[in-house]
Amino acid sequence: MLLNQECRCAICRIHVSKLKQDIAVDHNHKTGKVRALLCHRCNNILGQAQDHIEILQEAIAYLRRFSEVS
Repeated sequence: MLLNQECRCAICRIHVSKLKQDIAVDHNHKTGKVRALLCHRCNNILGQAQDHIEILQEAIAYLRRFSEVS
C-alpha cells in the first residue's frame, strides 16, 4: 500500500521521510475496511470530524469565507 501511494500520505501527499510520527493505517470505523495510509495530521482531521463529510465541507467553506484575498 505504501509503495502504491508513492510513500506519501493519501491526502496531503507528504512523503514519509518528512514525518515525525509513523504513518497511520486509516480505516472506516463503521465497516473496519482499510482505506489508505495517512500522516498523523490528516488522520486526526478525519477522526476529529468523525468522518462526517458535511462537517469537512463546512470547514472548507468557513476557511474560504475567512481567507484573505490578495
